[in-house]
Amino acid sequence: MKHFSILRKYPFWMLGLLLLCSCDLVQEIIQPPIEMEIAPIRVTMIYPDDCVGDSGYCDTIHIGVRRAEAELGIHLNEVIGMEGDPVLTEMLFREAAQNSDLIITAGFQMEGPLSRVAPDFPDVNFAIVDVALDLPNVAGLNYKANEGSFLVGAIAGLKAESGKIGYIGGVDVPLLREFEAGYVAGVHAVNPDAVVSIEYISEDIGGFSQPDKAKEIALTQYEGGVDVIYTAAGGSGPGVLEAAQEQGKYVIWVDSNGNHLAPGTVLTSMVKQIGDSVYGVIKETIDGTFMGGIRYQGLADGGADYALDEHNRSELSDEIIATVESLRAQIIAGEIVVPNEVSLPR
Repeated sequence: MKHFSILRKYPFWMLGLLLLCSCDLVQEIIQPPIEMEIAPIRVTMIYPDDCVGDSGYCDTIHIGVRRAEAELGIHLNEVIGMEGDPVLTEMLFREAAQNSDLIITAGFQMEGPLSRVAPDFPDVNFAIVDVALDLPNVAGLNYKANEGSFLVGAIAGLKAESGKIGYIGGVDVPLLREFEAGYVAGVHAVNPDAVVSIEYISEDIGGFSQPDKAKEIALTQYEGGVDVIYTAAGGSGPGVLEAAQEQGKYVIWVDSNGNHLAPGTVLTSMVKQIGDSVYGVIKETIDGTFMGGIRYQGLADGGADYALDEHNRSELSDEIIATVESLRAQIIAGEIVVPNEVSLPR
């Protein structure tokens, strides 16, 4: 008895049946599946005030988020905050949280509003620069500024012929006292007899936006014999730079590399890799690896350092650089523990 395949016996009939009844199945087989387009993550950057363009840490943040926009394809919204009005600032955070996957901000003045808003939006990621805020959906991006300040303090101590050195902070708050503590320790590590003049512009956030007052303080220090001033004063820093140029003295910049601002006047800069940190937390949100909690970066992982480039290399001798590099190695090895609190009274 012969057995025939139905396809062999009725080939044309079966072909027609397939064409009439199974066209959708055939189409699914021959066409590749359509990939679903993933919407870009929505990132809102809330600056503490209109600070972009001050050659300080807001500029480094701006560079970081714009780099993420170009390379990672995020949807970026940049907002100017109201640092002098915590109620309006909190409203900005709440509005942004309604349509953002990640909200980034910076500065101790933004801690209060953010700490009140973040718990109400557990599915939104937050990041804040220079604040040790410990919440499950907030990444506190912090830097061992005292370590970087120690190195620039050593440079100041080695460079100042008069033995008189200055420090001008924007606001007398714990964060900037860390800069002060490291700086003074670095000065005295290489020049124990040096006299360091410490002054703060204000006790409130206005100290970050008073370049005229900063210039006045700096001129007084320079005229009193100070050779080098380290300024950690945000938007007030340009006032110190102007004073240094007028007096033919040195200034040390902060947060971003300001060596190019006035070669021959900017002795060095204490830099923090804020832009890289901001870019990194955006990428973590995209990859689904974001984790809240307090983070610190220092000399060992490149989070803080001093800047050496073509704009200031001629001002720093090989001996100064060798000494600073030796101090860096000792800090990383734990042989030098840099203080992060000032000894009062100053």
